[in-house]
Amino acid sequence: MKTWQSLSRRMLAIFLSAAMLALAAANTAQAADDFWAHQIGVQVNVAYGEDPAQVFDLYLHGQRTGEPDYFAMDSDPRPTLIWIHGGGWIAGDKAAEIPQLIPYLERGWNVVNVNYRQGPASAPEAVDDVLCAYQRVIEIGEATGMPTDQIVVSGASAGGHLALLVGMLNTRGEHPCRTASPPMAVVNWFGITDIEAVQEFLSETLPNGNYAAAWIGNADKVSEISSKYSPLFLVSENTPPVITIHGDLDSVVPYEQATALHESLSTVNRLVTVKGGNHSGFTNAQYQDAYQTIFRFINEL
Repeated sequence: MKTWQSLSRRMLAIFLSAAMLALAAANTAQAADDFWAHQIGVQVNVAYGEDPAQVFDLYLHGQRTGEPDYFAMDSDPRPTLIWIHGGGWIAGDKAAEIPQLIPYLERGWNVVNVNYRQGPASAPEAVDDVLCAYQRVIEIGEATGMPTDQIVVSGASAGGHLALLVGMLNTRGEHPCRTASPPMAVVNWFGITDIEAVQEFLSETLPNGNYAAAWIGNADKVSEISSKYSPLFLVSENTPPVITIHGDLDSVVPYEQATALHESLSTVNRLVTVKGGNHSGFTNAQYQDAYQTIFRFINEL
């Protein structure tokens, strides 16, 4: 137990560090015609399921209206980002992810920041949760007039894996939370694409920190979980556009996870290789370049 508590603390430290780097990148000078947002309403812990972990936060652009309601959501159509935190499916929390949202909020996007069930031997609950969270966002969009065809799903590491599955499993399969409105695009930050390959890699390089083995819990189920929930095996002609940002020296999710995915994709895609980058270990300039490339990719769709 102490080993996994220590791992969880280390993984939280990794993602907090990544978040601060992203914040620094977001605060660098922007072009004069970039949107700058200020009036944002926040709804915290909106439930999309019965479990306490099945909640997300909404960041919505609008106007301060004073009493009695104080805030009114903007009726103008805006794109929406759904952000899914990482942590190896066993750690992490949306509360640490706010800096990752800033580049989108500054450009006038609405944002959804998702929590999900996690922990050792909890697979595949996280997959089910993010799909149902996405379904709930679609329902909210339909009810409020937010465009459901302008939703981008993104996440880092395990969050990147889950973002890819939201995209892919909304275009194939029979998941009960599948919708008729797949994401416009997936922004995958160094996400896992082949679970079994990562489990085998970590068993050799980081046996005491093998988050993939911990998430699955039973070694006999690794192949089954990997075959059902690895993005690499779910690629289809309907996969939404995917852009991946991955460091070529990543020691937590091997860079080959990204190259294998993009070699398999036939739909619109782009792989951004961060030279010398480890697992979220990018410079401020590299983060800024990555975000500029992400928004160009999305704008060209």
